[in-house]
Amino acid sequence: MALKLHVDTHRGVETAFGKIIPEKEAYSYCLRTIAAFSANLFQAMRVVNDDWEDRTAKITEIANMMNCAACAGSPDELFDYLNAFYDEWNIPELVDRQAWIGAIWGDYGDEAEDMAGRVIQFTKDRVEKELDTCPWDIVGSEMCNMTTGMFTANFDIASGGQHGAITNDVALNMCEARGCGNPHCRVVAERLDKFGGEHQGWLDHRNQCTQPVHDTPPERRVRHAQGLRNGQYTQTFGEEQSLEWQYNWVAQMGWTWSVSFPLIAIRDMADSDEELDRIFKIVFSTAGKNSFIDPFAREGLRNWLDIPREIGDNDPRVMGAYIGAIMGCQLVPFEWEAFDKDGVIIKVSTDDFNGRFPMAPLDEITMGYEAQWHNAVKTLVSPEWSVWIDGKDDEYQYINVGRRIDDRMA
Repeated sequence: MALKLHVDTHRGVETAFGKIIPEKEAYSYCLRTIAAFSANLFQAMRVVNDDWEDRTAKITEIANMMNCAACAGSPDELFDYLNAFYDEWNIPELVDRQAWIGAIWGDYGDEAEDMAGRVIQFTKDRVEKELDTCPWDIVGSEMCNMTTGMFTANFDIASGGQHGAITNDVALNMCEARGCGNPHCRVVAERLDKFGGEHQGWLDHRNQCTQPVHDTPPERRVRHAQGLRNGQYTQTFGEEQSLEWQYNWVAQMGWTWSVSFPLIAIRDMADSDEELDRIFKIVFSTAGKNSFIDPFAREGLRNWLDIPREIGDNDPRVMGAYIGAIMGCQLVPFEWEAFDKDGVIIKVSTDDFNGRFPMAPLDEITMGYEAQWHNAVKTLVSPEWSVWIDGKDDEYQYINVGRRIDDRMA
């Protein structure tokens, strides 16, 4: 019996100190950091608009409209879009292509974002999806309503009966939500003509469904979606997507639906863009300072990044390594321009940093992270250090961890 010639090669993200974060762990961390950014954004929204109903209706409407964008154009363009979708997902011609096919979009989105669970029922008239986990469960109830309302667009698009008109022929409800204290997220789609339902308004997507639900016993629940459990997602008709493909997809689209879509509505809620930017920075600054307020949080980060003991606590490389891990796990390419006890400089393409989804670049990513990291370094390392970003309007921007005196330090 011969030994292996070498150890297996594993994908992963290399930290500043040479530790490899395995691909699956990096993938999970990527999802959670995007969710955390989204949670900060939603806090800013609650400051500018204290009316739950009003802000929830506005972000749900915008998200639905943006998701319906694929319906734009002529009837031929719509059917070209649908036929490409059917081909991509291996949906045979004999399948009754009714609105329920829209659930395939939602099911894959859940799986790609590690919203682990199972489809309980998947028929022409009713779809029930039960989720045991959700990285976005920290964002808030407004998002729970927004995502369900947003995905009515997928059902409308897939029905195709009126060339992309908003037929709204399915009642889509998140009747349970982990972010609201339930053990599951549970989304149920029921056809109106079958169950006698009424057309839904923007605030109706948290209603209860008409038919009984199935509650999976705890011993059969899962911690991760198929991509992390099996290395790939297998769709209803046998089409497969690898974890590698999912990772890149969600690193782009996670920002789009959880930051870009609601941000459009939130900017309209504020008195001005300048006012929202001011509140935005305050919220992210507070999140940064609280990230490492506890000593065990700082020690936990050192252990996770495998920071050598010769690197003391009051060393900018600790913060630099943390920023590098976030960017690496989010699949953002960067270069170390400086990395020593006097400071850290990270070079990154501005388009790469802000353009996670190339069609919808977000300058707010730079704005938010600059405020958050500048204040995180105060508790992770020392108040003596600051983080700032140079070259925001240039081809490359430079993330600095260094000493900077400011009599009005915020």
